Amino acid sequence: KDVARCLQKMSISKNINSYPPNLIPSLREIVSRVIFKRSCSKDFDLICTEGAQSALAYCMLTFVNRGDEVIITDPGYFFFEPPILTAGGKIKRITLSKKNNFRIDIESLKKKITPRTKIIIICDPINPFGTIQTEDELREIIKIANKYNIIVLNNITHSFHRLNVNAEHSPMSSLRGANSKNVITIAGLSHGYGLAGLRIGFLGAHPEILKSVLSIKSALTRINTNLLTQYAAIAALKDKEYIHNCGNLLRKNFSFLKDIIYGIPALSFIIEPDYGFFACVDTSKIKASSQELTVALLKRHCAVYPSDGLGNTKASSYIRINFSTPHRKHFTWLKKALPEAIKEAETRKYGKAVIDFFKSVGTKRALKIIKDIESGESLKNKN
Repeated sequence: KDVARCLQKMSISKNINSYPPNLIPSLREIVSRVIFKRSCSKDFDLICTEGAQSALAYCMLTFVNRGDEVIITDPGYFFFEPPILTAGGKIKRITLSKKNNFRIDIESLKKKITPRTKIIIICDPINPFGTIQTEDELREIIKIANKYNIIVLNNITHSFHRLNVNAEHSPMSSLRGANSKNVITIAGLSHGYGLAGLRIGFLGAHPEILKSVLSIKSALTRINTNLLTQYAAIAALKDKEYIHNCGNLLRKNFSFLKDIIYGIPALSFIIEPDYGFFACVDTSKIKASSQELTVALLKRHCAVYPSDGLGNTKASSYIRINFSTPHRKHFTWLKKALPEAIKEAETRKYGKAVIDFFKSVGTKRALKIIKDIESGESLKNKN
């Protein structure tokens, strides 16, 4: 409501007819304080972008040359890869599993570093699991990056909503005493503040890094985020009640989801998230792939994300569920639909269509997913 009122109030000629600056001073101050948890200084400043995704893309196009390597997690956020590949980079993956508590562990990171490593992407909280790195881990990652002159890109987009009240997230930009000269921190307001229709994000880093990123941004778009959106972002960031209420809603919603998942013996959580508004559900015990279950759920008007869209690891054995709905009736619907969908998926009526789809894609990755699905079928048939 505060954002809507702000947009109405600021919709005047001077805010519409003029070209906007990259970042108005009042927005710069509140973003630095609320999101990056520090003040702007000679060592840190920020710019405005069209969401966190564009901030990521600008960084890849600025710093990654053909053949350079970028380290990401697997599973991970599905839109990290396109800008890396567009820039000519190569992707190196750190597998997340129970062994590392679904976080980047330092030893695995060290093993992935080569002379061609240019950027390490630290998505924290980690999408899709909602887990967070410890402050000690973040400091150690910064030390490693400085030692090898590697850029760290810290995506904190999902840090606004805490599910586990005992967890404490720290943006890399906030770490006192850390030499953060190579650290870039990015965030967007689409998810955390419900501003997906306005598209605004921020990139914070050392001014020398910002200068390089701005040169690419200016060359590509030569435009800045409109003034109405910038003023709306200020209104959103001032609205502490919204974040508080969203946190309460999400914690309540997750308890509803837990009741549903724990009530079905064949399902379990990969790990319970500390932050965010989604959770990954292990479907490996049902007699169908996660893709078949996704189709069966969609037939019942329930949209989930199958694991092949989240990485190469266990690409047919879990789904990601978004539980941010404000409507309790959606959980009532899911509670009824999920057992029905599992039963239907296990008839294998969608199996051929799923495999045919991946065959039509024809990539090495798609063919590997087919093998994963088929090997899963044989194991389940034996059981």
